Amino acid sequence: MERLLTICEAAVAAAKRHEADEAEAFASSGRTIDVELQKNDLQIASSAESEAVGIRVFRDRRMGFASVNTFEDAEIEAAVERAMGIAAAAPPDEHNGLPDPVPVDDLEGIYDPAATEYGVDRAVESALAMLDVARGYDERVTVDGGQLHCYAGARAVVSSKGVRLAEPVSRLYCFVMGMARDGETVSSFDFQFDASRRVDGIDCERAAGTFAENVVASLGARKGESFTGTLVLSPMAAAEIIAYPITYSVLASSVQRGSSRFGESMGKAVASPMISVTDDASLEDGFASASFDREGQAPRTLPIIEEGTLRNFLYDAYRARREGRASTGHAGGGAQSVPSVSSTNIVFAPGETVFDDMVAGVDRGVYVKRFSGNTDPVSGDFSGVVKGGRMIRGGKLEEPLTGTMIAGNTFDLLPKVAAVSRERERLFSDVLPYIRLEDVAVTGS
Repeated sequence: MERLLTICEAAVAAAKRHEADEAEAFASSGRTIDVELQKNDLQIASSAESEAVGIRVFRDRRMGFASVNTFEDAEIEAAVERAMGIAAAAPPDEHNGLPDPVPVDDLEGIYDPAATEYGVDRAVESALAMLDVARGYDERVTVDGGQLHCYAGARAVVSSKGVRLAEPVSRLYCFVMGMARDGETVSSFDFQFDASRRVDGIDCERAAGTFAENVVASLGARKGESFTGTLVLSPMAAAEIIAYPITYSVLASSVQRGSSRFGESMGKAVASPMISVTDDASLEDGFASASFDREGQAPRTLPIIEEGTLRNFLYDAYRARREGRASTGHAGGGAQSVPSVSSTNIVFAPGETVFDDMVAGVDRGVYVKRFSGNTDPVSGDFSGVVKGGRMIRGGKLEEPLTGTMIAGNTFDLLPKVAAVSRERERLFSDVLPYIRLEDVAVTGS
């Protein structure tokens, strides 16, 4: 990490020599291992080293940015010159500038030294085990694609305002997707994954087993009925229909551009009292957990919605300065991009209803395991196809469904949330429960 800090310091010094008023350098380096599955077989295994540094400069409140995928001095010097040239041509903005340094505590659990030792051989072994579990469950299972990914590296940020931070990072994930075939009958397509910051934190075989179970269970699916009624969303479906529009709407960039439905709702009820959501950059083993954000600010753990009431928006330095307030430490991005406001780990609080009881309370409805369609985070409108879903009759999960569409508006449905489950699942950087909605249009044609 000291090497990254030295490279960043040299880039900032170069920018100051070119008469930048303020300068910031963000660098990252690491090793990536990928093993890909395709059509029931191992497709390719690869290992790659990467390094990059991005330089952001300000002069007369004009901003310029350039990045390079090398740490060679001459290339970094050239990137600084390009950034200064861009700044000279950019329009001034009184809100441009870098944040002051703040105290930052090192966050435990975002780096596993074992990830650095994780080799291609072990990755191939794990990927093949994932394939064996899926195919071994039932000969009708077809693995259309899959991947095992391991990254181990470090990142650093240095600024002329006094920011000087670095930390190691590791991330691992795996996924498998495909369907089951029984003669001319094809099941719903399914996608299962797992992710962790630790080598021993991901369970690819469990993901493969769940995938195989899901696709076999969805064989013999029938078209559903058309009605307006109850949906029970799995955590994966809730991420698309519920979490995505909420997260978009609490970004200060969305609010200031006038595209957030929550723009005038601070302190007001925007959802059922059953809904509480927090942005938590310190979540243990969280895929988006970090000690500092892209600008070197400490991410604050913020309640976004508390018992249905909107409590906070997320800010980076630029968006905060526009409102005369401090950054909440939510600048996202990497070495090859200009920082922009971003969420970290989005965590929904658990409810009081067990999933089985949630289903038991539904006379007629649809259980949505996955949602394949479009969700407009601005309007909240969503429409798409239920994947891996089942009809609910008399409080029981019944026949699997195919060709069944759902449509509605997230912001209209949020106040109508009828139940939130105690059980939750982690989906990369999000933690979500099962959620029951009412008055949703279901089309079974």
